[in-house]
Amino acid sequence: MAAAARTFSVRRRLLLLLSAPLALLLAAGVLIDYYSTATPMHAAYDQVLASSIVAVIAHLDIGTDGQVKSELSDQAIAVLRADNHDEIYYLVLGADGEFVAGDAGLPVAPPGSDNPSFADAAYRDAPVRVATYRLTNASGTIAVSIAETTNKRREALHSMLSFIVASDLAQLLGTLLLVWVGVRAGLQPLLALRDQIARRSARDLAALDESQVPGEVRPLTQALNRLFATVAEAANAQHRFLANAAHQLRTPLAGLQAQLELLSNDLREQGASDPALRERVARLHAGMQRLGHTANQLLALARAEPAANPGGDFRTLDLADLAKDGVAAHFDRALAAHIDLGLEAEPAPTQASDWLLRELLANLIDNALTYTPAGGSVTVRCATVSELRQVFLEVEDDGPGIPESERVRVFERFYRVAGEREGNGLGLAIVEEIARAHGAAVTLTSAAGGRGTRVRVMFAASGA
Repeated sequence: MAAAARTFSVRRRLLLLLSAPLALLLAAGVLIDYYSTATPMHAAYDQVLASSIVAVIAHLDIGTDGQVKSELSDQAIAVLRADNHDEIYYLVLGADGEFVAGDAGLPVAPPGSDNPSFADAAYRDAPVRVATYRLTNASGTIAVSIAETTNKRREALHSMLSFIVASDLAQLLGTLLLVWVGVRAGLQPLLALRDQIARRSARDLAALDESQVPGEVRPLTQALNRLFATVAEAANAQHRFLANAAHQLRTPLAGLQAQLELLSNDLREQGASDPALRERVARLHAGMQRLGHTANQLLALARAEPAANPGGDFRTLDLADLAKDGVAAHFDRALAAHIDLGLEAEPAPTQASDWLLRELLANLIDNALTYTPAGGSVTVRCATVSELRQVFLEVEDDGPGIPESERVRVFERFYRVAGEREGNGLGLAIVEEIARAHGAAVTLTSAAGGRGTRVRVMFAASGA
């Protein structure tokens, strides 16, 4: 089973492409800041060690014979070793390298170009930083060393690194926020184009407004506009074809029905004695009427499809006016069939196509009159449902009704409930197609009392 396609987002892609370089810059910045700060910090601590060496040297007695004696008192040594974080060690070696004073075994920094010289070493299983100053006289070189453990340095480096990381991370987050705001602002023209397309109905084939479209996207909108123009041209051609086909079909069918009516009248006037002939003519006339009705419904169904209606004829109209006209148009048929055709109309304004809704209502009333027996009733209603901000148009009859198991399938084209001989299975298909074109919902239920059928179409109220 194929994996679901992931949604592609230009915003997410831009943020990801920018985040990786910014993260690398953050890492580089942390390293640069760390080393640029750590070097002077180490130099400052080394300078403190060098100052301590001066204090030790000040308490040395160097005789004319080169012998060295330490005059450091216990109090002076205590002051030298005083430190809240590190252990302080010192060592004084004579001209021959003999031990004079201090901590025996303390490492000595090797001589270098600078005096004092510095080195990292280990003493008593702990890392230390050693500074050694060398005094040269006639008897040799005297070495004075001061060493301290590295706790202060390590804590200072950790604190400094934490501050640098926090500071640079805050800068990165701030930069990403600015990038996100910039990307969002930069994508506004694309979002506006998306909204412009999303607001369109299936019938709106007008060209997209390119005044605010970025140059990089303009080829896409131009291609879409060419596509819309092509589809609109094809729809108009189909519309013209359907209009011509309707005229070409209706005219000969109407002529044939008129000729059959004349033939039927002539047979009656001439007193034709062959009842079989009159019956065949009557069946032929009835069949021609059904053929004409089916042809009209097929044309109505084709014209109701979005491809045949590029739009432009939607306007505010009142369903009450359509309901009155629909009842008036079918009144004679209902009267001849001894069916009570009633109207319950309240103001119900909506945005719709006048001719499409007339076609919808005509099919609903035609279906109701077709399946309602003599002596029954058909009621056309329309009203506003204020709390839903919707209006409805419905037709209710007290005919045999539609079984609940069949209520979904009756909207299929050419589908008829088992056992029915009337109709061609197109009426409710036309109703659903027209409702879909208006964004309306069709519901089919039983009429009041559980008998008959009620078909209701819910539209958005005008201004909702």
